[in-house]
Amino acid sequence: MDEFRLLGPLEAVVAGSPVQLAAAKQRALLAFLLLRRNEVVATERLIDELWADEPPARATKTLQVYVSQLRKALGPDRLVTRPPGYLLRIEEGELDLERFEQLTADARKRLASGDAPAARDELREALRLWRGPPEAAAARLEELRMAAHEDWLHASLESGDAVAVIPQLEELVASQPLRERPRELLMLALYRAGRQADALELFRRTRELFVNELGIEPGPELRELEQAMLRQDTDLRLKPVPREPGSVSQPAPRRRRALLVVAVLALLAAVVLAAVLLLRDGGGEPSAAPPTSSPQLRSFVNTVENVLAQSHDGRARVMRVLAGAFDCSLSPQVAAAQLDGVQENRQSLLEQLAALNVPEEEAAVQSADLLQKASHASIAADWIYRDWLRGRTTCVRGSRAPAAARRADARATALKGRFLVAFDPLARRFDKRVWQADEF
Repeated sequence: MDEFRLLGPLEAVVAGSPVQLAAAKQRALLAFLLLRRNEVVATERLIDELWADEPPARATKTLQVYVSQLRKALGPDRLVTRPPGYLLRIEEGELDLERFEQLTADARKRLASGDAPAARDELREALRLWRGPPEAAAARLEELRMAAHEDWLHASLESGDAVAVIPQLEELVASQPLRERPRELLMLALYRAGRQADALELFRRTRELFVNELGIEPGPELRELEQAMLRQDTDLRLKPVPREPGSVSQPAPRRRRALLVVAVLALLAAVVLAAVLLLRDGGGEPSAAPPTSSPQLRSFVNTVENVLAQSHDGRARVMRVLAGAFDCSLSPQVAAAQLDGVQENRQSLLEQLAALNVPEEEAAVQSADLLQKASHASIAADWIYRDWLRGRTTCVRGSRAPAAARRADARATALKGRFLVAFDPLARRFDKRVWQADEF
């Protein structure tokens, strides 16, 4: 089956071979047609999309050249002429975006029906389809990913993970300060974690921000949530997951008998398998050890290495900004603003970590968990530096970093060290770079 991928760098695979599309306009044309797959797109609309308000004098002819090149790359029956323009044929299952949209739609139905754990799992599967920032139609696709990430956090919250999602929601609120839904979810998570005062304080700060920055009140959902918290509405409590129709708890004696049967069958299967292996290996000769480098584990290690490389760039920028603040080459306000910029770019890393496909191997599971904790701790420390700098009006040369920032740095460094203890053996197994705690 041919494959087309929009959720990250644009890719096309036809008859098992990657399609090479070097020209930017040619890639933009394919991406736009993929977004409107199986629809006729008018020539004028394609010209507007490719050249906006400044089309060349021979735009129609140039577009025909790009179409001809795409036909050669994709096959003559894939891209067809249909007045008043062109139609790109895409079969079911060929486009990653279609799979993503189907998974998120199904998950939202499950969430609406009260099956939050199943919705959370489907949304996690959808987010794993992303291979990085989108190359084409970035604004639209990033919004789709952001909405799915918010839905995943919502489903996790409704599955009883209020305490676990609070750090992620705090980072999301910090990186998207004017987006209301993360604030709504964070308020609810704080409330369910027994932090009602913090939840109400978040609403107060939100209202202050919106009035000062936008000149408007928060939306009705946020206002209604605040009122529900003030009256301690029972509807805010975690709702039980509904049972499937017809499902009845099995009586304890029957369940014990079923478990006993399963255990006996498993034991018999193990005996048979051992006998088969013994005969196959020549009557007692030890069999070869199972492979330790599964494709899933290799993919996991490669993805983590990519995240670490991106995180390394962010850490280097943070260190340069802080150095500039302390040697007075940057004013405190400029340094704080630059830290804000670094944190915005880190949001994609947090999303990649949230959607990480972790194989069922102890070292991988432990690495993924510790890397998420270390990343959140490191970013939290940077926020403390940023807030401290915002409160200064003159050069901070000779000042000591705030104690809270030093403690947060120490915690992040300790978590990074624990992560590296778990991950370094995996990195060496695949001949990947071994990192130091101060490099990311």
